[in-house]
Amino acid sequence: MYFKNFKILLVLFSISQLVACSATKNTFDYDSSADFGQIKTYQWDFKASEAFSKTDPLIDKRIVRAIEDNLSRKGVVKAKSADIKVSYRVDFEKKLKTGGLSAGIGMSIGSFNRGHISLSSGNQLKQTLEGTLVIDMLDTKSGNLIWRSTTHQPLKDNDSSPEESKKRIARLVSQMFENFPPKKNR
Repeated sequence: MYFKNFKILLVLFSISQLVACSATKNTFDYDSSADFGQIKTYQWDFKASEAFSKTDPLIDKRIVRAIEDNLSRKGVVKAKSADIKVSYRVDFEKKLKTGGLSAGIGMSIGSFNRGHISLSSGNQLKQTLEGTLVIDMLDTKSGNLIWRSTTHQPLKDNDSSPEESKKRIARLVSQMFENFPPKKNR
């Protein structure tokens, strides 16, 4: 019976970890009248990210590099006279999250020396910092926004290394570019 309860606990813990890992939320929107097939070149508009680039220039460089890599993979190259202007911004927001299921495994001490499993739930509040990365593309002729992708993610205080930070940013930006160029409805 104890082994069966342990297996149930292990499954519940695994599910909670999968849910926690999938906390990234990506959305995108675009102007359906824009002709994305004609977009071949881009130039940067760094006004939106200027304050962030001053406070965290290393992360700024990683974000810019990830965006440039994704545009290059999509066949869009940097040029002085371009079809679109690309910009990004990063916003931070403190949020309160409630904790759900907590679990513990322990061994009792006494004459029976039996293991026990305990589950509890409660109103456990935790403050988290959520970051939002927004990437915009504007038509250079009209100045109109034609494509936007947004991702929200709880932020870690620090990545364990610059390489880990680079990989995490590259993965997030790649997910944001999954729907670029948008596919027209048939």
